[in-house]
Amino acid sequence: MEENKKAQKAVSGLLSRQDYLVVQGNDLAKSFGGLKAFEQRVLDYCFSFVNADDKADKMYEVSALEIIKHFGLSTSGDSYHRVATAFKTLNENTALYLPKTLPNGERGILMTQLFDTLFFGESGTVQFRFSPNAAPLVFELRKNFYSFHLRELSRITGKYGLILLKLWESHRQGHAISTTITGSTEDWQGWFLGKKRRVSASRFYTNVLKRATEELEEKLDAECSLMSYKKGRKIVSYELTITDRNKLVN
Repeated sequence: MEENKKAQKAVSGLLSRQDYLVVQGNDLAKSFGGLKAFEQRVLDYCFSFVNADDKADKMYEVSALEIIKHFGLSTSGDSYHRVATAFKTLNENTALYLPKTLPNGERGILMTQLFDTLFFGESGTVQFRFSPNAAPLVFELRKNFYSFHLRELSRITGKYGLILLKLWESHRQGHAISTTITGSTEDWQGWFLGKKRRVSASRFYTNVLKRATEELEEKLDAECSLMSYKKGRKIVSYELTITDRNKLVN
């Protein structure tokens, strides 16, 4: 019994500070805050290839030149290197932690990866396949939440704007005009800054939330209203409401 309690405590504490537990497909939209802006955009580009009837073991293929042209980069060696480095980072920094129950009823955490294959060929061929455990979550995310198109994604260039765009879509109900996202300050910093980095509340607002909301307002005609809630003098949570002005009836 004592050993069981020790194991239970280890599992419950495993993700308390460093990692993000992915329960549903929409959690993927907010689980890779540690990626840089270009890496976020390449990941979204990968997600865009998924179709509703795809099989979990499907291998996707694209050329590095197509990616370079999509992002408006010059066809130089530096651009090829940048794309290759982005895929290398995606391979290394997209670990997933999923809840799992064994046939005998034992619950735990499955530690896996978003991709099980990433290939970058000397002629510029790029192949990628999602891992068997991640594929259903990717398909769920693509089907239910990625309602924006690549042309919209390409307009958002800032890392924090991209993360906020995905948070918006992951919380939106269908094509609702207004969407409200709530969470503790720890939730918000985890979504935007990743597993390890944390900053002061004032710096987080100025350098992260303000920049992200301004980019969505400027480029996607969204209206963002942010409320902060305090306990004493300390901000403990945020509530952000995003209105899609494109869907407002004149």
